[in-house]
Amino acid sequence: MDFTNKDYYLYALPLVVLVINRIPYVGKYLRVVNTLIHESGHALFALLSSGEVYEVELFSDRSGTATTKTNGKFSRFLVALMGYPFGSAFAYLMFYLISQDYIHVVLYIVAIIALLNLAMLVRNTYGVFWLITVIILIMVVVFYSNDIVQYVFTLWLSGVMLFESLYSSIELVIIASKKSKAAGDAYNLERFTGIPAMLWALLFVAQAGVFVYLTIKLFFKI
Repeated sequence: MDFTNKDYYLYALPLVVLVINRIPYVGKYLRVVNTLIHESGHALFALLSSGEVYEVELFSDRSGTATTKTNGKFSRFLVALMGYPFGSAFAYLMFYLISQDYIHVVLYIVAIIALLNLAMLVRNTYGVFWLITVIILIMVVVFYSNDIVQYVFTLWLSGVMLFESLYSSIELVIIASKKSKAAGDAYNLERFTGIPAMLWALLFVAQAGVFVYLTIKLFFKI
């Protein structure tokens, strides 16, 4: 096998992400990167809606919260809506940068988001621990690894965000089918709009699937 051929890593990425993410403890730790981006999406749109962000929490079970305050029903609707689409769109942007060989840009963007959350938003113990360790990990890769390691790590990190945004939205559908009040963002949207949480969860799956498709198109002719 030619380890310098980047196509091999692209072919293997979905399976590698699926397998590694399901390793006990390690998998949950790695998948929190998707939670970070998801909750950052809520926080960002709260700020864009002239609201406030009080706190972001990241937990070891991959869940998270963003405590925000916004004025008006539309602003609250927008904040509740944008977690899943922001995560999917962000992952697509990372893959676009990879396709343009901006590997370091991807790593720096993720590190900056983690650093901003650490400095201003996240205060729970696990969240602080996770942010510090992931920032260190990224800096080690940037400054102490070769080009192939940096490419593989960046590809894998972006793959976790892309596929986890799909997996987590599918999990939301399952949760909504059993107990809509436990369906997080989908239930919040149900409260705002009267549209069942299941439909919102299905919408999140659909948008995640679209971004997976668009990402595949970046690298393969389909």
